[in-house]
Amino acid sequence: MPVDPFPRRTATPAALVPWAIELARNARGLIGAYAAGGALDARSREELILAVTDVSGCRFCAWAHTSWAGFLGDIDGEAAPEPARGYAASSTGLGRPDDPGSLAEELGEPLARSVRATVALANVLGLVGNTVDGLLARATGKRPAEPARATVELATIAGVTPVALSLLGVAAVLGAVARVAPPRTGVRVSGDDAESNLLVHVLSEALAPLDANAALRLVVARSPFTAVIGVRAGLTSATVRVGNGKLALENGLAPDAWVVVESDVGPLLRLAARPVVRDLAHIRVRPA
Repeated sequence: MPVDPFPRRTATPAALVPWAIELARNARGLIGAYAAGGALDARSREELILAVTDVSGCRFCAWAHTSWAGFLGDIDGEAAPEPARGYAASSTGLGRPDDPGSLAEELGEPLARSVRATVALANVLGLVGNTVDGLLARATGKRPAEPARATVELATIAGVTPVALSLLGVAAVLGAVARVAPPRTGVRVSGDDAESNLLVHVLSEALAPLDANAALRLVVARSPFTAVIGVRAGLTSATVRVGNGKLALENGLAPDAWVVVESDVGPLLRLAARPVVRDLAHIRVRPA
């Protein structure tokens, strides 16, 4: 039998079955990884998928999810926890789901399920991507033709390929948006930052995704007008200016505000504390 010079794992029924079982077991976790407000935020999800591609070597996946991550941008406090990154790397290296061990204990059950489902899906797509690369290598003579094995590989990925192509298409669009979006400027706070009221600081944290996300940043930059929105929480108020290249905050209600949004203080404080709460959720205290 000729030596196969292709170094990466490719999709075979034996390689795909463990990941398919893992996906079935953690189907709710996959929803939690992609639904808005799910257990795993989008930036951490993409970081985990890139951790998988670092090991699997799938160049299509690396390109697609680098584009996706660039589109989303980075936000302080949003990163995949270390146990999740370690699990992603070890599972991919084994070629099957690693023992989750204390993953649920360290991350909480919902987040652990989302991590496991994300790693499983990333490995399925990585195997498909590597198989496509392997078939191209066969077609160009860089790899033994082996028609029987090539037929099995092609049949194995046939059902998943449309999904993979759709994801590549989405990634191409996201990458294009990220390239044309203007640089990040940050949320501007009028006046002395030290004098800004609590509501301004809370809204600054809440608006950070607008500045990070390439599509939203593009909308803010290209909007021909500035939307002026007042926000009141309890006895505290602030004004948000969005559009015409501006994303800014100021103390109090501006006289030119279009509308005033009223909210209780509690939900806004929970919003501001969310990154801290997420980090605390990863801490477990054990007896000495």
